Amino acid sequence: MSAGGEFLAGCRDEAPLLLGVAPFGMIYGIAALSAGVPAWLAQLASAVVFAGAAQLVIVQMLAAGAGALPIALTSGLLNLRHVLYSASMAEYVRHLPRRWRLLLAYLLTDEAYAVAVLRYQRRDHSEPPAPASDLRHWYFLGAGFTLWAGWQLSTAAGLLFGATIPAAWELDFAVPLTFIALLTLLLRERAGQAAALVAGLGALAFAALPYKLGLVAAILLGLLAGVWTVRRLERAR
Repeated sequence: MSAGGEFLAGCRDEAPLLLGVAPFGMIYGIAALSAGVPAWLAQLASAVVFAGAAQLVIVQMLAAGAGALPIALTSGLLNLRHVLYSASMAEYVRHLPRRWRLLLAYLLTDEAYAVAVLRYQRRDHSEPPAPASDLRHWYFLGAGFTLWAGWQLSTAAGLLFGATIPAAWELDFAVPLTFIALLTLLLRERAGQAAALVAGLGALAFAALPYKLGLVAAILLGLLAGVWTVRRLERAR
């Protein structure tokens, strides 16, 4: 497949996830305004930070009067999972020029990772393509760009029209739906199955921890299990 074909395939495969991302972005826009964040700054944060869960938590903590240190620690913990995403993707992109690796690192989100890693794990031939002819990073770019554009537009919609959206719509229900959709994608692969099993057991084991730290621990354990499974399968080939 050509570079353009890979890019469009990434856009196409990411597009269904926007059904859950769009309400999420609108919730963030509404929450930012409620917390007193200027609309231009909230939109800029979506473009620069591009981390939905962290952005939402930050504006909620600002609204509650939290200080800079607790906000920084909380958002840092939330984004630790991206370190493990990066470790999982490193073997697929290490041959790329630095400018490509930096761009893809910026676009690496839960939704983009879920779609892109399946593309890298899928074998179209008996052997993986040589680095010089491997164009799958264009697929990754297409998936990441689609999500980025959808996040910007949904943030803008929340900022512009949030006050007119009836509370009965309960847009916050879309957030767990997004992650359920990601889970169904990742459960097709052994690594995803291992991550889901370990994370589920971890959530039960650490449920008593305060400040929802059990959930954070479960996420990290699940991601570690997924990365370990991927590496083990690669060595077995």
